[in-house]
Amino acid sequence: MYKLSISLAKKFLFCVVFGVASAPLATAQQEFSIESEATQETREIVVHLPKNYDPNNEEGYPVIYMLDAGAKDKLTAEMASYYHWGDLMPEVIVIGLKNIRRGLDFLPHYYHTEIDGEQVFGNGGKLLAYIENELIPFANNQFNTNGDDVFAGHSWGGQFLTYALSQSPGLFDAYFITSPAFGDVGEWSSKTFDALEQTLKQDQDFPGLVYLSVGGDGSPGPLSDAGLLPEYYRLTALLRRHLPEEVKLHHEVHDSANHTSNGAISIAKALQLYFAASPAT
Repeated sequence: MYKLSISLAKKFLFCVVFGVASAPLATAQQEFSIESEATQETREIVVHLPKNYDPNNEEGYPVIYMLDAGAKDKLTAEMASYYHWGDLMPEVIVIGLKNIRRGLDFLPHYYHTEIDGEQVFGNGGKLLAYIENELIPFANNQFNTNGDDVFAGHSWGGQFLTYALSQSPGLFDAYFITSPAFGDVGEWSSKTFDALEQTLKQDQDFPGLVYLSVGGDGSPGPLSDAGLLPEYYRLTALLRRHLPEEVKLHHEVHDSANHTSNGAISIAKALQLYFAASPAT
């Protein structure tokens, strides 16, 4: 049984960030290129395999797919390694998606923006098609996965996860949405929230967990999440009202966290909530 208290989660996070524990770090890091038909370009990913990855392991490995490959996917892989070392969760594979045009690629297909004087619609639908029809099958063929898939996104990536949840809610078993940024209040979120509400009312597959968090207004300054709170509360209310009862929803405001630190704090908690058999809250 994997069980981790919040206080212990903070201790493990400290160990991961400052390197004071003697646990073996993840990971074997590899990079791959995928020729995508959906986006008509080469997409690159970073794969973090567990230290003791076994391609013949009968149980296989869950996969955490993370937008914005860079520091966050590496931190998540190392954190998962520490948690597994403490017998708190299974070993997992972490896959980071490298960006090409972050703003345009994360923009839902029904919104447009101006590029070089021309109105261009978002590539969100194409990126989601790449993830569903090309990236996940690639990972399943290349590695010993077990079909337990998690999707994590922060800031504008959290906005994209909300869009993905409205379009393909059953694609992932869990969605980790941290500090979702929708732009000006009501401008970027309205269509996505409307689409999400309609999807949640339908009889279809849904994830087992939706984790949603934001930093509070107790951390002022240019990195404050305070401006994201109105849309966070709108999204929380929508999910509480329409998410099927069998889906676990966990939402929280980390009052002293800013836009950067909320991501690290939230991943530590989300890993616990999803992978622990009987998580403490």
